[in-house]
Amino acid sequence: MRRRVKWVLLATALTVLAATVLWISTPYSAKQAVGECFRPTTLKMMPLPDGCVQTDETPPANLMRIVEYQRAFYHLTLQRVVVCRTSRRFPQSEPGFAHAAFSDEIRKRWLPLYVGCCSYQFRRHVTVLVEDADENGSVIVEAALVQSRWLYLRLNWRKDRSYWFCKKP
Repeated sequence: MRRRVKWVLLATALTVLAATVLWISTPYSAKQAVGECFRPTTLKMMPLPDGCVQTDETPPANLMRIVEYQRAFYHLTLQRVVVCRTSRRFPQSEPGFAHAAFSDEIRKRWLPLYVGCCSYQFRRHVTVLVEDADENGSVIVEAALVQSRWLYLRLNWRKDRSYWFCKKP
């Protein structure tokens, strides 16, 4: 019986040691992805541009089509949609709108996604910001979406897989 207990303790110690070495050698983004799996899902949105007042109106259909395209393409779950109006007219181009509407600090945290337009990601959270200008200013629709934990983990793990297998000497 004592011999069996020794083997169980040795196997447990080796498993813990292997897990520790693997965790230490794992790149940061993979650790962050694992951490996201254990956090509760929250609602994170980009701050609205200055002077943009929230309204209860229904979002325009043409803007919601863009949100739906982004949701389907990236396999996201819609959490919330906010509509706001501003008297300011923002540029219609993607980088021009982001530079006019958000500070450098916000743009460093919320990174743009490159398929489609108007999508920004912070960890598992994605915000789709679309704008429609008219004679009274701009209508901005902000949709908060979230990526599934499994998809986020899988994409981040793949991104860093080269870390282990393709290291340069």
